[in-house]
Amino acid sequence: MRKTQDNAAWRIFFRVVERGSLTLAADDLHLEPSSVSRQLTALEHRLNTQLLNRSTRKVSLTPAGTRAYEHMRPLLEAMDALLGSLDQSATELSGRLRVSAPVALGEHHVSAWLADFQGQHPQLTLDLVLSDRVLDLMAEGIDVALRIGHLPTSSLVARPLGQLSHGVYASPGYLQSHGTPLQPADLPAHRALVYSWMTEHNPTQLTFKHQAEVAKVELDARFFLNNLGAIHRALLAGAGLHAGPDWLLGPSARRGELVRLLPQWQLPTLPVNLVRLHNRFVPQRISALCDWLDHCWQQLPDVH
Repeated sequence: MRKTQDNAAWRIFFRVVERGSLTLAADDLHLEPSSVSRQLTALEHRLNTQLLNRSTRKVSLTPAGTRAYEHMRPLLEAMDALLGSLDQSATELSGRLRVSAPVALGEHHVSAWLADFQGQHPQLTLDLVLSDRVLDLMAEGIDVALRIGHLPTSSLVARPLGQLSHGVYASPGYLQSHGTPLQPADLPAHRALVYSWMTEHNPTQLTFKHQAEVAKVELDARFFLNNLGAIHRALLAGAGLHAGPDWLLGPSARRGELVRLLPQWQLPTLPVNLVRLHNRFVPQRISALCDWLDHCWQQLPDVH
């Protein structure tokens, strides 16, 4: 009985940490907040240590709670994976998956992909976190993250999806008023919209390649935006030109709303990866989700 109580209490503890609130965790678990609080208090009494700092608005981990979260979470995940593999009759995926993705990509594609995935597995609970920041998977309780750009060395497990190509775009109206650049050297004479969250390189400096020729230019950056969707709308409004991802801007070019400039010149591509925490046992729902996201990614027309 004691082991069963501890198992349930640890699961409550993890859900409270991931949701940052006793009330939200209680809603997820279909429990009363008072029951969640009692079980957490009982767990702390059995361990003779405080795991959480509680306030009226939020909860936070104590140092002991942080250690417990980091050590116990992979153990419970391993147990879930083992039980799932032993139960051959369990064909329906269930449980909770927390996924993070960049904002624009999440709005345009990942949200729909996850909706389709949940339609296939209705017992799953999905939580999509959209942010252009690089989130700490452990601290944020993220199961799978879709990341664009070169990955730093870490203990995370990465699954490559492909490469993102980029191009320079502007609206027909802007080009009619300001002229069409024909060479990279023409770009500094134009107003540039710059994605200020770019961390791979200086977003005002572009390096183009055409066969063996390399051209480097410094943009006249007058308009900085931290959201690709806002840049897209500003481009459509004729605010300037932008060197951005083909997956986002290419469809507008095919509809005639934007023009892709300098087609013979190539900008560097950026890698795209799915990343997750390194666990010896990976729950089936995480493996299935990664397979699904990989499949969906390969269907996009403007990726490699």
